[in-house]
Amino acid sequence: MHTSVRTLLNQIIDYAGLFPPAKLPLDDAVRQYFHAKKSSPHRWMLGRFVCPVAQLPELLDRAKGLADASLLHVTALGKQVAEAKEFVPQIEKDVKAIKVFCKAWGKKDVIDLFEVALPNVTPITSALFMIPLAATELGRATLPVFFEIPRTESWREDLDAACALVGDLRDMNAQAAIGMKLRAGGLTADAFPSDEQVAGFITRCRSANVPWKATAGLHHPRRHWDESLQVWHHGFLNVFIAGVLANVHSLQEAEVIEILADRTAAHFKFDADRVAWKNWSCTTAQLTQFRAGIGTSFGSCSFDEPAADLVAMGLL
Repeated sequence: MHTSVRTLLNQIIDYAGLFPPAKLPLDDAVRQYFHAKKSSPHRWMLGRFVCPVAQLPELLDRAKGLADASLLHVTALGKQVAEAKEFVPQIEKDVKAIKVFCKAWGKKDVIDLFEVALPNVTPITSALFMIPLAATELGRATLPVFFEIPRTESWREDLDAACALVGDLRDMNAQAAIGMKLRAGGLTADAFPSDEQVAGFITRCRSANVPWKATAGLHHPRRHWDESLQVWHHGFLNVFIAGVLANVHSLQEAEVIEILADRTAAHFKFDADRVAWKNWSCTTAQLTQFRAGIGTSFGSCSFDEPAADLVAMGLL
């Protein structure tokens, strides 16, 4: 395996077995996570266990006494609220629940990431105004946060405003651990963003120097057709290679779209110290910097499936 592959994929998958389409009972999801963390030859790709804050007490009961409990690493998913005025009070409740869990677990940083969707309100401005307050609350708890913008007809404009706001917050405080989250799929065709939307997300985050992560719809490395939903799934290799090349070469949206849409395996090349798509390339040092600061991870309800695909491709 090339060093560039390991650098690109190191701890890139956050295990979201509790969520559709797998939607496993918590006992089963915990069992699969710990099994992969301990026994999989590809465990170096596995990052956090994604758990809604509401299920943290159940996770504590199920996992605290396990022999491999020390392997647990959690990203907590906050509850989405209906109204902007409810957003920060709910964040405060979630933070309290996270602190209770960490104290009972006996390790302060067992939960070291928080993700939450903004309320789906129109106009989005009232919800965006809550981001600095929420970020301050989470900053006090030393919890990095990724905000998800609900995808509506005004999503691109909402994303522009959110990225500008988060970028400004990061400019004012270099230590501010705030990013944006992309939902890349779901259970229905309309849950999958277009190539243009994903490219817009990547380039806007790049321009504002905002970290990002992704979730849903990224079970496979390559872009592929879903016959049942009649929709194209984005490949996680497409998305993250597009992300790093956009960052290194300041690619325009149209160029990012080309990478996202490409299904020709020969166009993607992995060498000992380099990853390339056609004539664009980046070094492993640039990959390391990108993964550490910009393109963080993606959530998947399966770990075995993406790993098996990568093996079949000869990358692992």
